[in-house]
Amino acid sequence: MKIHSLPNAVPAQTNNPVKPYQDIAEGMETSFTSHMLAEMRKTVPKESPDSSAMEYYNSLLDYERAQTMAKSESGLGVKKVILDQIVPQHMKHYLKNAQPAIRQGMTKENTNE
Repeated sequence: MKIHSLPNAVPAQTNNPVKPYQDIAEGMETSFTSHMLAEMRKTVPKESPDSSAMEYYNSLLDYERAQTMAKSESGLGVKKVILDQIVPQHMKHYLKNAQPAIRQGMTKENTNE
């Protein structure tokens, strides 16, 4: 009996060791953006206060918008700044193979080029 290994069975983390850092940075940008959107919503004048159901809906909407913004290449740029701070110096070369938007935050001094 011959057992074939699955080529896709290798976890993605072995291919990209900075993936956990990218996930953390994206989550932090999502949280920041969600909070910013909620605070911006408070500045809009209303004739009557929102119901608790509407407040909940708006909070979900803000969070979904924040996730979309954090995953986009343009975003607010918070993800790039956080990555620059949390990725260990010896792992910054892995960011060269990452998306161009992530690399933009990395300067020559920071990547040891």
